[in-house]
Amino acid sequence: MEARERLLERIGSLAFKEETRNLSRFEMVRSSIRSHLSRILRTRKKSAPISDDFGVPDLSNVAGSFESGSSLEIVRAILETVGRYEPRLLSPKVRAHETTTELGALRLEISGEIFVNGQNMTIQFPVLVKANGEVVLT
Repeated sequence: MEARERLLERIGSLAFKEETRNLSRFEMVRSSIRSHLSRILRTRKKSAPISDDFGVPDLSNVAGSFESGSSLEIVRAILETVGRYEPRLLSPKVRAHETTTELGALRLEISGEIFVNGQNMTIQFPVLVKANGEVVLT
């Protein structure tokens, strides 16, 4: 099935037709997925009315101890949540990077494919898990 923007984004873009006309379908879907991933990653499990498992666990307890194997736990938690709540991202993967310039932080990459214009296209989103447990798309 063709990946699209979320319904409210499509409705909102009607008001800005001139601005969005120059964006490619891929860019519009990528922006929509990025925005949705950002909401998912900023939400803590058991805090959203939609479902108790929407969002990621509180990472503030494990964010500073990546060397003890907690990065694998974070990768698994994010992959599980993204796989469940962002169906436009096909074959999602989450990979931890070895280095970061921020002390106590972890760099990740969420990747996968989206089906746009009749073909699967690869897409990546860099993610930073800060030492305080905050997760942000960079």
